[in-house]
Amino acid sequence: MTKGLNKLHVGLAVSIVLFFALGYWLAKPKLPDLPPYLSFSADVDGTKAWKELLATKQTAVKEWRLDWKHLPSGTSMLLVAVQPSAVTKSDREHLLKWVQAGNDAIIFDREPQGWASWETVRVDGGAQETRGKLGEQEKQEKQEKQEQKAKVASTIRVSPDYMSAEGTLTGKVETSYRLQPGGSGLALFEDERGVLASRVQEGAGSITMVLTPTWMQNGTIDEASHFELIWPLFAKSWDAVWVDETHHGYGTKPGLLAVYPAWLVLASAQLGLALLLWLWLRGKRFGPVHTPRAWTVRRGDEGVHAVAAWYERLGYRREALAQQQLFLRQLLYQRWGLSPSASALQAAEAARGRMSEAQAAQLVRLLAEPPAESGGVSTTAFVQRTREMGEMIAYLKKE
Repeated sequence: MTKGLNKLHVGLAVSIVLFFALGYWLAKPKLPDLPPYLSFSADVDGTKAWKELLATKQTAVKEWRLDWKHLPSGTSMLLVAVQPSAVTKSDREHLLKWVQAGNDAIIFDREPQGWASWETVRVDGGAQETRGKLGEQEKQEKQEKQEQKAKVASTIRVSPDYMSAEGTLTGKVETSYRLQPGGSGLALFEDERGVLASRVQEGAGSITMVLTPTWMQNGTIDEASHFELIWPLFAKSWDAVWVDETHHGYGTKPGLLAVYPAWLVLASAQLGLALLLWLWLRGKRFGPVHTPRAWTVRRGDEGVHAVAAWYERLGYRREALAQQQLFLRQLLYQRWGLSPSASALQAAEAARGRMSEAQAAQLVRLLAEPPAESGGVSTTAFVQRTREMGEMIAYLKKE
């Protein structure tokens, strides 16, 4: 019994392990292949390790995802751009103004172009390429030679103004460009082929150009003397450090919605559209509108006809004319401000200039008492007076 139970337990455990192993193998999550030099990428070609360490030394380290023309106003800030792409002339001009106001910028670019503060020279096959295009085989051989050279660490000489180097510093240099010596720039470190990093004072700030962005990557920052060479660049204390992601393809447009994630903005827009559609469906009628018969009977033509027939059967024609005259006086009060107790003469004075003489005479006649006849008001006189009263009321309503 014990042996059977043990076999059952072992079989169950093996089945569970196989189930999880098979499920993990079939549904193994794949990490997205992010572009290189991203400060939030943990890949070997990302720069997250450097950013996380910098965040422990600086007051605030944040990503910058707007155009450089929107750089924050103020001083004592640093902008770091690691291998930025598509940097325009306008971007460089805005960055220069921002630096001159009292900020700093550190640019890591293996092939800088268009920067007025530096001139670069090719030290690895540049003259051959300017004479004409290389053949495919020659290009491949040249690339293999450069990659082979990059695998060997070069000796790096450091300026005393940059750091007091102890011992021999080495680094794997993969770029074929070097900064042109001379001018107002301060050479920070160099190899046997030329200057690799230089700093230029611009107004109250400075711009530092470094030709070795690969030293910032997670997979190479701890190789050779890469960390020892780049870390002194960030020894100064700034109020805020901005890491540029705009020129890595992760830029956003300024505005109120820019502070919210895209999924939240999309969900809010869809929810708002659904709410508007629901309100429209609740408020809009489809098909013809039918007036309830009860409303027509009480307030419509049938009601008027019923009241008229009642007055007709009881012989209350004079009372009906009195009601019409009362309504006419109320309408004159609303339109002209004429008192309901005004005389026919006062009504004639008020009508002067507002209607023709014939209409004014008709109004005076309608406001006067109907002539008394033996046996009451005749049908002909009642119909005539009612018609005239209706025309006068319609005229005053349109006025």
